[in-house]
Amino acid sequence: MSDAWFEIDCGPTVLALQTTCDPEPAPYGSFNLGLHVGDDMSFVAKNHKYLASRFGCDVYFPQQVHGIKVVQVNRESLTTFADAVVTDQPNCPIGVMTADCLPVLFATQGLVGAAHAGWRGLASGVLENTLREFPYPSRVQVWLGPCIGPDAFEVGPDVVDAFVSKNSAWARYFEAVDGSDRSLANLRGIAADLLEDHGFKNIKGVDACTYSDSNRWYSYRRSRVTGRMASCIMLTE
Repeated sequence: MSDAWFEIDCGPTVLALQTTCDPEPAPYGSFNLGLHVGDDMSFVAKNHKYLASRFGCDVYFPQQVHGIKVVQVNRESLTTFADAVVTDQPNCPIGVMTADCLPVLFATQGLVGAAHAGWRGLASGVLENTLREFPYPSRVQVWLGPCIGPDAFEVGPDVVDAFVSKNSAWARYFEAVDGSDRSLANLRGIAADLLEDHGFKNIKGVDACTYSDSNRWYSYRRSRVTGRMASCIMLTE
């Protein structure tokens, strides 16, 4: 099996990677990591095992619920409901899964984190809760992963209101769709703005739209029945 991921530079004592999507065989592709999407469990387990081979042990994934809970874990931690994970333990890989939502990775000396920021979690405070785990923002490297882009993410007025009522300046991240009450939303822009407002300036990422590129990314909004990608990070010492 060829590597279905690329590595991310998050510093010399960190191993981080983003998995990708080989679209065949449809509808789940060859490297789906989602256990809850109806794929053959033996295939998914094989993919998890191959991912674990890169880190030297299984990756800790929370059971994501589009919420704002952050959990601190070690290699003995049991899976729990949460949408962000942090660890200060070396050789304890953690990650989140996505298929349009925005994955965010954090790395600083002795601490790493991963957050799942769909629009509900982003509006409700999942990133703010995660940022509280990192008291020195200027020392943190942040990486924004692939998500649905501003040309594809059409939302209703309830989503616009959820963000604009929280920060009126975020209105600039919504473009009205002519002839309707719908808008195109820029999740990545909102997340970057929020991070910068909290003092996190060292922000990198991949400028990729999951909806638009079916050869590389899973997209729930595009396909409905589809797999999940993973954004993973681990302290190496």
